[in-house]
Amino acid sequence: MKKKLIFASEALWVGGIETALVNLLNRLDYDKYDVTCLIVRDYQEMASRITPNCRLLIADRQHTVTFKESYKYSRLFNLMEEPQNASSARRLIWKALCLFLKAPEMRMYSKYIRKQLAGEHFDTCIIYSDRTAELAVRGIDADKYLMFYHHGSMKREYHDSYGYKKSEQIIAVSQGVANNLKKEFPQFRDKIIVIHNLTDIEGIREKAKEVHDDLFPEAGFNIVSCGRLHHVKGYDLAIQACDILLKRGYDQIHWYIVGGGPEEANLRQQIKELHLEEHVHLYGMKSNPYPYIKAGDLFVQPSRVEAYGLTIIEALALGVPVVATNTAGATEIADILPNVALCNADAIEIAQLMEQHINNTVTIDNRHVCQSLKKVNENTLKALNGLL
Repeated sequence: MKKKLIFASEALWVGGIETALVNLLNRLDYDKYDVTCLIVRDYQEMASRITPNCRLLIADRQHTVTFKESYKYSRLFNLMEEPQNASSARRLIWKALCLFLKAPEMRMYSKYIRKQLAGEHFDTCIIYSDRTAELAVRGIDADKYLMFYHHGSMKREYHDSYGYKKSEQIIAVSQGVANNLKKEFPQFRDKIIVIHNLTDIEGIREKAKEVHDDLFPEAGFNIVSCGRLHHVKGYDLAIQACDILLKRGYDQIHWYIVGGGPEEANLRQQIKELHLEEHVHLYGMKSNPYPYIKAGDLFVQPSRVEAYGLTIIEALALGVPVVATNTAGATEIADILPNVALCNADAIEIAQLMEQHINNTVTIDNRHVCQSLKKVNENTLKALNGLL
């Protein structure tokens, strides 16, 4: 008899966590497992990439998608949505509302999920997004719970101690993240293990072949970065680094940043203030970023914090050399794969390391990269199958 698995995650928008989830869902053995994926926000940009063998359930608080019955307390949840560009008084009211309303609203939403699942029982519930931890434990009936942690930061991210307590294992995606979790939550240290994210090497290469009209011009030296436009991703440092390189005479460079997010307006303003409109280009979110990564002469990941750095691996798989900041994830990848040059999350150091790559051509041995990634994938699947 097949084991019944259910993955609980926040959404399927375009992002690193979501890419890792899709890669995992597509590599599971469906002769052994009956797999369901539950998301709690109706963002399905990456849903089409999931194998049809996996059942997808969408339980958005705001409207019905999969389930016929709607959630009755969506207005209560809306009161706790974080206000944007709000005054200090407004944010204080928001924090007070969250303090008093979060726990009862979560219990009601969990009860709603349990009712919609109609008594369905699972062998294992895999909590893939930490923001769905309490919901999964309260709302999904399973013999055991496993919880992934994907973030390099401890202080800035959401931590669900309720989910940590109920989970049989807490899976960190890199050793550096595992070490930080053990330090931050010593009471759970015996549960914390390391399993790396999967990389879909063949899929990445195939998607990179797509032709797009807005690919970068061949002239000059093209730099690519890819990810969510958020402070922790360090794109403000990238813009500063570009300004430094231009002042050093490297006026042939063009930096293309693929992604969207809350920092877009601030980054556009920074580009304007430094008069970099001809050299730094915000390309927006792309459902398939791989043709853009492949078109680059250099991939740069300027993150302040990174748990694993899936885009680093993807760039290397496409034969593009990488400059990255020495986050926990990037450092671990550099130990496994060649052609990852590391520096501190500092604009001057990023510019210096990039300068070396601009002046010296770097060639990637794709065979070695693919062999190393294949071994990582095999170890990941072996470790996960052992837990499931």
